[in-house]
Formats: sequence, structure tokens, C-alpha cells
Amino acid sequence: AKNYSQEFPKRFQKDIVKAAITANGSSSKRQFNVPANNISADGIEHVLQNIGMGDRMSRSEIEEIIREVGDNVDGGESSCVISENQMLDLISRTWEDHHHGLNQPEH
Repeated sequence: AKNYSQEFPKRFQKDIVKAAITANGSSSKRQFNVPANNISADGIEHVLQNIGMGDRMSRSEIEEIIREVGDNVDGGESSCVISENQMLDLISRTWEDHHHGLNQPEH
């Protein structure tokens, strides 16, 4: 059975996704309607800014990830979105990779 410390990140990840969905409509840069429960580059950028990590990824890097993983909404290059599940998958993969590396013995 998983212990609490392994379960916490999943709840935290879901909160991050919810914040990104909420932030979709808050940017003046948004030029298309984001379908419900999807995340645009604006949403991810907003979350990164809120957690003090806005300088870790450029806007073009965020958009590139969304283009690779997501779906195009209206044919425009900057109108790609990812679903809640796609973002959760990206976050959990990153978290697991990071923590797996921390648990490895040093050579």
C-alpha cells in the first residue's frame, strides 16, 4: 500500500492542473477560446509565475511542449491545448523522474 507521502503529490498535482485551467481566461495574451477542462500555454505560464518559477521556462518552450503533447484548437500555431490528463501525466512523470533520481545511491 502507498503511504501518505506518496499520495500527497497526486493531490498537489491536481491542484496545479485546476489552477492552470482557471488561469486560462485570465491572460490578455489569450487569442482563442480554450475548451472546457483544457490547459493553454497561458494557464501553464500563470501557474509557473505563481509558484516563483516563471523564469525557468520561456513562453516558447511552454508552447512547444503543448504543441508536442496537445491538440490544436483552431488551426493556429499558438492555439494548442492539453487536456487535464495530459498535464497530470506530464507533471507526474516529471515528479517521479526527479524523486527516482533522489533515491538512487551515488556512485
